[in-house]
Amino acid sequence: MGRKKKVKGGKLCRFVNTPEAMAVFRQVYEIPDDVGLKYVHWSDALVPASGYLLLPVVAIVEGGIRFPLDPLMADFLSHLRLSPSQVNPNVFRIVMGTAVLNRRLGLELGIHDILRTYILHHNSKTDAYSLRPRDVDFTLVNGLPDTNRGFDEDYLIVSGEWFLSGHKCPTKDGAPDPRRRNPRKSLINIDSLREVWESEICTDDDAQPRSAPLLLRYVAQTKSFLACRLVKDIQAARANPANLALPPVDIRKILDGDAPDMAGINLWNLLPPRSREGTSETVPVQSTPARSKRARVESSAGPSRPATSVQLGPSILAAQGAVQVTQLGNVVRPGTPVRPGIGSAGEGSTRLWAPRMEYRGADPVAETDCILPVGVDRSATVASALSQAVRLPLDMEEWRKAADDELISNLRRGLLMGVQASLELEDRFRTNKEHLAHANVLAIKYQDAKKTAAEAQSLAEAANSKRVEAEESLSEALDSLSKAEDKVRALELELERAKKEAYERGSQEAQDEMGRQLPGMCNLYYTDAWEDALAVLNSGQATLPPTPLKLPFPGAVPPPSPEAVLNSPLPQLGDVVDLEEEESAEAAGPSHEEPQDVPDGRCAAPDDVGPSNS
Repeated sequence: MGRKKKVKGGKLCRFVNTPEAMAVFRQVYEIPDDVGLKYVHWSDALVPASGYLLLPVVAIVEGGIRFPLDPLMADFLSHLRLSPSQVNPNVFRIVMGTAVLNRRLGLELGIHDILRTYILHHNSKTDAYSLRPRDVDFTLVNGLPDTNRGFDEDYLIVSGEWFLSGHKCPTKDGAPDPRRRNPRKSLINIDSLREVWESEICTDDDAQPRSAPLLLRYVAQTKSFLACRLVKDIQAARANPANLALPPVDIRKILDGDAPDMAGINLWNLLPPRSREGTSETVPVQSTPARSKRARVESSAGPSRPATSVQLGPSILAAQGAVQVTQLGNVVRPGTPVRPGIGSAGEGSTRLWAPRMEYRGADPVAETDCILPVGVDRSATVASALSQAVRLPLDMEEWRKAADDELISNLRRGLLMGVQASLELEDRFRTNKEHLAHANVLAIKYQDAKKTAAEAQSLAEAANSKRVEAEESLSEALDSLSKAEDKVRALELELERAKKEAYERGSQEAQDEMGRQLPGMCNLYYTDAWEDALAVLNSGQATLPPTPLKLPFPGAVPPPSPEAVLNSPLPQLGDVVDLEEEESAEAAGPSHEEPQDVPDGRCAAPDDVGPSNS
């Protein structure tokens, strides 16, 4: 048995992978006419062109995303620099659930309140970002599935006017700034957070308050949820009318109902025929002129809402339990056609209701007519002619069946309903006016805060630039100082080397000079001694007198006698002798006032001995 071929697509592909399903999808989730959708599988999802958004289908079906994109969702993604294709589906449920809580509870929770409750986590395996609660007992939205397998394979390429002015999220993948992962304490509304944490609104059967399926009005497809703090008394929570949830929006009931199989049915055949401008004559759908390339692209991405307003058959309405009631209060039985001549969807086209805009033989209504001038007779005729458009056959038949009292009662009811509607509109206008005034005040405060922040940022940047300049100057000064120290060390080493070389060179020169002068001095000493001896002998003396001490140069100190050296005390150890002072003292010689020690039997000076003094 061969292997069954797997169909390419996730669990949500059947909602958008055909033109028929896309038409129902756009109608169920109220996609505006100026927003185009095109289905792609994740394996074919490339980086979209500029201005196009890649969005998972689950973000619309279970994430509460509607178009134009909610400002809180767009600002949250812009704050973290992430595109919708980079985040886990639970991120859509949390952020859009917070937006619903703001509307239900009258709060203004923002980006930093969400980041105060959750931590942005990056899954390195799937390269997706998710929100993890800092404390499971304090969360904003609960009832989140613990797995999204099969729900993250189907994507939509969104084009057109999908965002509000000033609130556009990134369309290219990015990386969040680490400084923006943490909330700013000054922008956290802790009182509003506590109110949400304690709220029991939209409690589900599992005692989970603020359940995402109930807040965002979808039917959960999983039964395993992330942990959260449960409601202690579920009956009391559900008994409070303020905690009740709106009915869910489930496209599965429409697609899986008792409707006939739509495969092979051309949606254009289900649409009513068009009429030529200015006439009531019908025109077959096949006579539609060729569309432009842009229109064909948008058609492949899902036709606009007028082209997709499919008239569901009576069997679908009966399966949904829908009951149609006329303005008179009469119930339209299942199977009764809404328009004359309609049996079931796809059986044929129907004539448009296009009566002639004229009243009792008067001229037809033209573009130059108006009804505002009350005193003009023509304005009343124009109003009467325009009122003929509401003579719908089914309604007029119902009116003919009604009695006079019933007509009067219904007329009074209609008038009072108009008064009630006007009162409601007045209340809404006043509320919106107060909200607008509050928004203006907040906008002014925001502009002031933005201006102050810009000034503070400029001052911080200036201080930072000065700090950088000071650090650079300090670094340059330290480099110069280290270079100067290196030069000083080199000069000191050079000086020591020069001193050593000079000392060695002077010592060598002195030794050489002494070597040259020593023979001459010896010869001179020998000659002087010989002449003195001859002089003594010539004088007639028989013996030579004691040989006087010959000093090498005048002023030299004779050495002490051996007896004096032996009798002198030894110097004490530890005495420090300054060689330079000793050398200077020896160079200066003894003082003239102190007598010189002359050994016994010797003359005081060598000059006293000579031939003339003998």
